[in-house]
Parts: sequence; C-alpha cells; structure tokens
Amino acid sequence: MAYQRWSKARAAALAAWLLWPGFVFGSPAEALREYKDGKYDQALKEYQQLLERKGDDSRLHFNAGAAAYRRHQLGEAAKQFDEAANASDLRLQGMAYYNRGNSLYYLGEQDPDPSKRGEAWKKSIQDFQNSLKLDPQDQDARFNLQFVKKKLEELKQQQQQSQQNKSDQQQNQDQQQQQQQQQPQDQQNQKQDDQKQQQQQQQQQQQQQDQQKQPAQSQQDQQGQKPDDQKQQQQAGQSQEQQQQAKQSSAQAEESDEKDKEQQAAAVAAGQMTPQQAQQLLDSQKGEEMVLPANPKARPSDVRRPLKDW
Repeated sequence: MAYQRWSKARAAALAAWLLWPGFVFGSPAEALREYKDGKYDQALKEYQQLLERKGDDSRLHFNAGAAAYRRHQLGEAAKQFDEAANASDLRLQGMAYYNRGNSLYYLGEQDPDPSKRGEAWKKSIQDFQNSLKLDPQDQDARFNLQFVKKKLEELKQQQQQSQQNKSDQQQNQDQQQQQQQQQPQDQQNQKQDDQKQQQQQQQQQQQQQDQQKQPAQSQQDQQGQKPDDQKQQQQAGQSQEQQQQAKQSSAQAEESDEKDKEQQAAAVAAGQMTPQQAQQLLDSQKGEEMVLPANPKARPSDVRRPLKDW
C-alpha cells in the first residue's frame, strides 16, 4: 500500500511533540533518533516500553501511533491514536482524531468484508468530523472527510447492486427449478396430445379408406343385382312371348270362331243348326278372358484515494 508524505503542518506538529522537553532523556531521545532514521519498528518498541512506565501520557501514545502508522501497523496505530484523543490539549486531540481517521480508512480498505469495511469508514468519517470541530480551518481534514464519504456511498451502491444481482440469480435459479419441475408434466401433456393427434389421424385414415371402399361396394352390389335383373328381364321376355302367343291363339280362336259362326250362320241360314246349338255357341264366349303379364318392379342410391497524511 502506498502512503503519501505527511503534510508539513503535521510533520512540524509531530516533531514538536517528539522533541517536547519531557522526552529529552534516555529512551525517548533514542526513539526519536530511530524514528527520524526510518527505523519505525525500533521506534515503536521504544515508545511501547516508555508507555509501560507511563501509560497515561497522551503524547507517548501519539508518538507510538505515528511510528505504527509509518510501519503500516494500522490496527496498532488506531489504538494508540484513540488513547491520544483523550488528551487535554485540544490541538493534540484534533491531530489524534485526524490520524485515527486515516488509520481507520486504510484498515477498512484492506478488509474484504464489505460490511466491516463500511463500519470502519463510518468511524473514519466521525474522526474527521471531530477533527474539524476542533479546527474548522483544517482543509486536509475537510478533504479527507468528503473523500471517505464518497467512498462509503460507492460502497453502498456496490452492496445494493450485489444484492440485486444475488436476488436476480436466485430468481433465475427458482425459475430453472420450476421449469425442471414443470418439464415432466409438459412432456406428459405433449405425449397425450401426440396420442390424441395420432388417434385422430388414424380415424381420418379409416374414414378415407371407408369412403374409398363405398364405390367398389356399390359396383359389387350392382354386379350382385345383375342376375336378378337379367332374370326379371328374362321373365319379362317370356311374359311378352306368352302374351304374343296368347294373342296369336286368341286371334286364331277368334278367326276360328268367326269361321264357325259364319259356318253356323250359313248352316242356320241353310237350316242345318238348331236354335239350341246357336244359344250354346253364344254362351261359350262369356267366360273367356285375357290374362295380361305383371310389369317388373323397379329398384331404388474513482477521485483516486489520495488521503493526505499528517
């Protein structure tokens, strides 16, 4: 992680606290020398040892926090600045709030949990606000306050988008499950529909076959009826022949009768037939009748995050 250089004002302030007369003895001087040489680990150890003997000194906590911050031990830095914020000196207190705000921001940035990151940034915002209350002219604190607010708002938007994506994903999964559950029923319904359609096709085919069979059957019926028609025609022919024969017989009989009558008349005229014979001849004609043959019946079809260090 890249940290920017401290602002001149805070560097001067830190130097002032490090060089405070109460620290010009033994270990405090050694701690200051190690801090200036960039040996932040050794400087932090020296300040922690001093705090074991005098843990209520806010200036020692501030200096220990400064060394821990430079060593990127942000948790330790935030802890030491938190103790330094209890100082009775308002200027030292304001600087402690500012530095703790920076430490908490970077702590939150390193946390992979968005919820914990947001909590750290909220505390960072409070520290910058407290620093501005003690020094309203501090432009660095004002800049950092607005920057962290913006980052927190972006984080909230990301969380909302993430929740929306999860909701959409869960909805898609639910829809897929419903489709998987519905698929067997749809397949069953489709199978039933296919069976019904197949049955309808079979029925249509059967009807077509029946319709195709009807002309052939009619033809067969007609062929089956031919013998009867021929028989009737033969019978009709025979009846006509009989009728003609009867007519001929009748004509012959009439002709014979006429001849007989003529002969009888001639005989009567000649006095050869008695009146009784003539009466019998007349009576014999009464009972003769013509028998006519019957007719045949017919068929019916991101501002980058340049947090200003102290």
